[in-house]
Amino acid sequence: MRIRFALAGSLACLLAASCANNDANQVDPPTAVAMNDKVAPAYQDGETTIYQVQTPVQLPVRKPTADEAKGLGKSEPYPHAPFLLASDLRIEIRFTLSNLDDKEHAVELLVDPWNEFVRYRPKVEVINDEETQPDFSGFDKFFLLPPKSRVQGALTPDDTQELEIDLATVEGIAAKPPTGADANVNGLFNHVFNIQNRSNAKDPLIAPYLPKVVPGLTGFDLGLRSGEAANVAVEVIVDVQDLNGNRSTTTVQQEMGVPSAELQPPAAATMD
Repeated sequence: MRIRFALAGSLACLLAASCANNDANQVDPPTAVAMNDKVAPAYQDGETTIYQVQTPVQLPVRKPTADEAKGLGKSEPYPHAPFLLASDLRIEIRFTLSNLDDKEHAVELLVDPWNEFVRYRPKVEVINDEETQPDFSGFDKFFLLPPKSRVQGALTPDDTQELEIDLATVEGIAAKPPTGADANVNGLFNHVFNIQNRSNAKDPLIAPYLPKVVPGLTGFDLGLRSGEAANVAVEVIVDVQDLNGNRSTTTVQQEMGVPSAELQPPAAATMD
């Protein structure tokens, strides 16, 4: 089964304060994912200002029946073996970024993954009240948007599979973090999610934590980030193919839903 759905930004939303970050928003197409120049900063200090908006995107994945849940068994580092495996779905996310202003903007497209166990929630790290650095999102890429322009792209099935593996990897790190004076767990989380690092690259830092079992993607938080006030929007079309044949649903009541647990990178170590 293949299911396609869209989240569409709109000019009306760009002019409304309701486009601000609000986890209570329900995702029912069409839904705006947009930032206007009236949105309050998500973070601000004397030197750094960050504008960010975000909305949840729930994939049409069904939750297990009571009998299926009983038979899942154990699988570390998860509470139980996953019902949805990464191999069950083929997911592609196509996006269009729009700049409605007469000036160029640098914008980050953010995709933070969920599986049936956790929802990844990166933070803004402040080190010694001097250095400010947001943690990497699962997919975190800068785009330079010319005035009055539209830029298109896609997270391919390989990219979304990488999101699944990366999330499972940091779950393993969180369950058994490295210890010792040189341990930098925050840095390890961000190394895993750095878009330039891939799980198949035989990276010695990541190799000990690569998961044997990878849960599938059940949703994600879609966001935009900028260092300046801007009128920008993103539209996404998500193509979900059920390779298992028994994991997707078109009934809201059967959907897996938003995971109750959140996973955040631990605080960055302060410097002497």
